[in-house]
Amino acid sequence: MRQADSQTSIPTLPSAPSLVAKEHDRRALFAALTFVDKPPRSAAALSGWFEKHLVAPGRMRRPTSVTEGFSMQVALGPAAPEDPDEPELQALVEAARFRVLSSLRALMPPAADDRFLAAAIDDGRVRRAGEGALWEPCPREEDLLSDIVLSLFATDILSYREFHDAYLCVCKTCLRIDFDPSRSGRTGCPEHQPTATVNVMRRSRPPL
Repeated sequence: MRQADSQTSIPTLPSAPSLVAKEHDRRALFAALTFVDKPPRSAAALSGWFEKHLVAPGRMRRPTSVTEGFSMQVALGPAAPEDPDEPELQALVEAARFRVLSSLRALMPPAADDRFLAAAIDDGRVRRAGEGALWEPCPREEDLLSDIVLSLFATDILSYREFHDAYLCVCKTCLRIDFDPSRSGRTGCPEHQPTATVNVMRRSRPPL
Protein backbone atom coordinates (compact mmCIF):
# COMPACT_ATOMS: atom_id res chain seq x y z
CA MET A 1 0.00 0.00 0.00
CA ARG A 2 0.94 3.67 -0.05
CA GLN A 3 4.09 4.71 1.72
CA ALA A 4 4.43 7.80 3.89
CA ASP A 5 5.29 10.23 1.08
CA SER A 6 2.14 10.61 -1.01
CA GLN A 7 4.02 12.60 -3.66
CA THR A 8 6.45 9.81 -4.57
CA SER A 9 4.58 6.56 -3.95
CA ILE A 10 1.79 5.32 -6.20
CA PRO A 11 -0.73 3.18 -4.28
CA THR A 12 -0.92 -0.46 -5.27
CA LEU A 13 -4.14 -2.34 -5.86
CA PRO A 14 -5.32 -5.03 -3.43
CA SER A 15 -5.04 -8.60 -4.66
CA ALA A 16 -8.72 -9.53 -4.58
CA PRO A 17 -9.22 -11.82 -7.62
CA SER A 18 -12.95 -11.11 -7.76
CA LEU A 19 -12.46 -7.35 -8.02
CA VAL A 20 -9.07 -6.70 -9.61
CA ALA A 21 -8.65 -7.22 -13.33
CA LYS A 22 -5.41 -8.15 -15.01
CA GLU A 23 -2.74 -5.50 -14.71
CA HIS A 24 -2.72 -4.63 -18.42
CA ASP A 25 -6.41 -3.69 -18.17
CA ARG A 26 -5.68 -1.02 -15.55
CA ARG A 27 -3.36 1.17 -17.59
CA ALA A 28 -5.75 4.13 -17.50
CA LEU A 29 -5.86 4.01 -13.69
CA PHE A 30 -2.08 3.73 -13.45
CA ALA A 31 -1.67 6.73 -15.76
CA ALA A 32 -4.08 8.82 -13.68
CA LEU A 33 -2.41 7.82 -10.40
CA THR A 34 0.98 8.67 -11.87
CA PHE A 35 -0.24 12.19 -12.64
CA VAL A 36 -1.72 12.91 -9.20
CA ASP A 37 1.00 11.19 -7.15
CA LYS A 38 4.00 12.28 -9.22
CA PRO A 39 2.77 15.48 -10.90
CA PRO A 40 4.95 16.59 -13.83
CA ARG A 41 7.18 19.45 -12.76
CA SER A 42 8.16 20.72 -16.21
CA ALA A 43 6.65 21.04 -19.66
CA ALA A 44 9.00 18.31 -20.87
CA ALA A 45 7.86 15.96 -18.09
CA LEU A 46 4.20 16.66 -18.85
CA SER A 47 4.84 16.06 -22.54
CA GLY A 48 6.48 12.76 -21.62
CA TRP A 49 3.48 11.75 -19.50
CA PHE A 50 1.16 12.41 -22.46
CA GLU A 51 3.39 10.48 -24.83
CA LYS A 52 3.71 7.41 -22.61
CA HIS A 53 0.14 7.11 -21.34
CA LEU A 54 -2.07 8.59 -24.05
CA VAL A 55 -0.30 9.23 -27.36
CA ALA A 56 1.72 6.01 -27.72
CA PRO A 57 -1.28 3.79 -26.80
CA GLY A 58 -3.34 5.62 -29.45
CA ARG A 59 -5.77 7.25 -26.98
CA MET A 60 -5.34 10.79 -28.30
CA ARG A 61 -3.27 12.90 -30.67
CA ARG A 62 -0.14 14.58 -29.35
CA PRO A 63 -1.17 17.92 -27.80
CA THR A 64 0.89 20.97 -28.65
CA SER A 65 -0.31 22.84 -25.56
CA VAL A 66 -2.42 22.42 -22.43
CA THR A 67 -4.70 24.70 -20.46
CA GLU A 68 -6.83 24.61 -17.33
CA GLY A 69 -9.08 27.43 -18.39
CA PHE A 70 -7.67 30.13 -16.12
CA SER A 71 -4.41 31.09 -17.81
CA MET A 72 -2.54 31.18 -21.10
CA GLN A 73 -1.81 27.88 -22.77
CA VAL A 74 1.47 26.16 -21.93
CA ALA A 75 3.33 24.80 -24.97
CA LEU A 76 4.33 21.13 -24.98
CA GLY A 77 6.06 20.64 -28.34
CA PRO A 78 9.19 18.53 -28.94
CA ALA A 79 11.35 21.34 -27.57
CA ALA A 80 9.32 21.70 -24.35
CA PRO A 81 11.53 23.19 -21.62
CA GLU A 82 12.86 20.93 -18.87
CA ASP A 83 13.04 23.70 -16.27
CA PRO A 84 11.18 22.40 -13.17
CA ASP A 85 10.55 25.94 -11.94
CA GLU A 86 8.14 27.17 -14.59
CA PRO A 87 5.55 29.02 -12.44
CA GLU A 88 2.78 28.98 -15.04
CA LEU A 89 3.17 25.26 -15.73
CA GLN A 90 3.30 24.51 -12.01
CA ALA A 91 0.14 26.52 -11.34
CA LEU A 92 -1.65 24.77 -14.20
CA VAL A 93 -0.67 21.27 -13.06
CA GLU A 94 -1.58 21.96 -9.44
CA ALA A 95 -4.96 23.43 -10.40
CA ALA A 96 -5.71 20.39 -12.58
CA ARG A 97 -4.56 18.02 -9.86
CA PHE A 98 -6.74 19.74 -7.23
CA ARG A 99 -9.83 19.57 -9.44
CA VAL A 100 -9.23 15.87 -10.16
CA LEU A 101 -8.77 14.98 -6.49
CA SER A 102 -11.75 17.10 -5.45
CA SER A 103 -13.91 15.22 -7.96
CA LEU A 104 -12.74 11.90 -6.54
CA ARG A 105 -13.30 13.15 -2.99
CA ALA A 106 -16.91 13.99 -3.90
CA LEU A 107 -17.32 10.36 -4.97
CA MET A 108 -16.86 9.25 -1.35
CA PRO A 109 -19.85 8.56 0.94
CA PRO A 110 -22.14 10.02 2.01
CA ALA A 111 -22.28 12.41 -0.97
CA ALA A 112 -21.41 9.80 -3.64
CA ASP A 113 -21.40 12.55 -6.29
CA ASP A 114 -20.39 10.87 -9.54
CA ARG A 115 -21.42 13.61 -11.96
CA PHE A 116 -17.90 13.74 -13.41
CA LEU A 117 -18.49 10.22 -14.76
CA ALA A 118 -21.63 11.31 -16.58
CA ALA A 119 -19.82 14.41 -17.85
CA ALA A 120 -16.99 12.29 -19.26
CA ILE A 121 -19.55 10.14 -21.10
CA ASP A 122 -21.70 13.02 -22.32
CA ASP A 123 -18.69 15.04 -23.54
CA GLY A 124 -17.19 12.04 -25.35
CA ARG A 125 -13.99 11.75 -23.30
CA VAL A 126 -14.67 8.04 -22.61
CA ARG A 127 -16.38 5.40 -24.73
CA ARG A 128 -17.27 1.72 -24.67
CA ALA A 129 -14.39 -0.58 -25.60
CA GLY A 130 -16.01 -2.93 -28.09
CA GLU A 131 -19.08 -4.89 -27.05
CA GLY A 132 -17.99 -5.68 -23.49
CA ALA A 133 -18.43 -3.89 -20.18
CA LEU A 134 -15.07 -2.11 -20.33
CA TRP A 135 -14.52 1.55 -21.21
CA GLU A 136 -11.58 3.37 -22.78
CA PRO A 137 -10.39 7.00 -22.64
CA CYS A 138 -10.64 9.20 -25.75
CA PRO A 139 -9.85 12.77 -24.65
CA ARG A 140 -9.15 15.54 -27.16
CA GLU A 141 -6.17 17.87 -27.38
CA GLU A 142 -8.33 20.91 -26.58
CA ASP A 143 -9.75 19.43 -23.36
CA LEU A 144 -8.75 20.91 -20.02
CA LEU A 145 -5.85 19.06 -18.45
CA SER A 146 -8.03 18.07 -15.49
CA ASP A 147 -10.69 16.66 -17.83
CA ILE A 148 -8.05 14.56 -19.59
CA VAL A 149 -6.87 13.09 -16.27
CA LEU A 150 -10.47 12.61 -15.10
CA SER A 151 -11.18 10.68 -18.31
CA LEU A 152 -8.54 8.16 -17.19
CA PHE A 153 -10.09 7.78 -13.75
CA ALA A 154 -13.58 7.61 -15.29
CA THR A 155 -12.44 4.83 -17.62
CA ASP A 156 -11.41 2.63 -14.73
CA ILE A 157 -14.32 3.51 -12.44
CA LEU A 158 -16.90 2.81 -15.16
CA SER A 159 -15.14 -0.46 -16.06
CA TYR A 160 -14.67 -1.66 -12.47
CA ARG A 161 -17.28 0.19 -10.41
CA GLU A 162 -17.55 -2.54 -7.78
CA PHE A 163 -13.81 -2.35 -7.16
CA HIS A 164 -13.91 1.40 -6.52
CA ASP A 165 -17.06 1.11 -4.40
CA ALA A 166 -15.21 -1.35 -2.19
CA TYR A 167 -11.63 -0.05 -2.13
CA LEU A 168 -11.19 3.54 -3.29
CA CYS A 169 -10.28 5.86 -0.41
CA VAL A 170 -9.80 9.63 -0.63
CA CYS A 171 -8.84 11.54 2.50
CA LYS A 172 -11.24 14.41 3.17
CA THR A 173 -8.39 16.45 4.68
CA CYS A 174 -5.40 16.04 2.35
CA LEU A 175 -7.00 14.29 -0.67
CA ARG A 176 -4.58 11.36 -0.44
CA ILE A 177 -5.70 8.36 -2.51
CA ASP A 178 -5.39 4.81 -1.23
CA PHE A 179 -6.99 1.42 -1.84
CA ASP A 180 -7.02 0.01 1.69
CA PRO A 181 -10.11 1.11 3.67
CA SER A 182 -9.02 -1.10 6.59
CA ARG A 183 -6.27 1.42 7.40
CA SER A 184 -8.23 4.63 7.87
CA GLY A 185 -11.65 4.12 6.35
CA ARG A 186 -12.85 5.45 3.01
CA THR A 187 -12.40 9.14 3.88
CA GLY A 188 -9.29 9.20 6.07
CA CYS A 189 -5.58 8.41 5.79
CA PRO A 190 -2.79 7.39 8.21
CA GLU A 191 -2.32 11.07 9.18
CA HIS A 192 -6.00 12.08 9.40
CA GLN A 193 -8.94 10.41 11.08
CA PRO A 194 -11.79 9.41 8.76
CA THR A 195 -14.97 11.43 8.86
CA ALA A 196 -18.05 9.82 10.37
CA THR A 197 -19.68 8.30 7.32
CA VAL A 198 -21.43 5.06 6.54
CA ASN A 199 -19.71 2.95 3.91
CA VAL A 200 -22.56 1.80 1.70
CA MET A 201 -22.54 0.39 -1.81
CA ARG A 202 -24.01 2.83 -4.32
CA ARG A 203 -26.98 1.34 -6.10
CA SER A 204 -27.04 3.54 -9.18
CA ARG A 205 -24.71 4.25 -12.05
CA PRO A 206 -24.52 7.35 -14.19
CA PRO A 207 -26.76 7.37 -17.24
CA LEU A 208 -25.04 5.68 -20.18
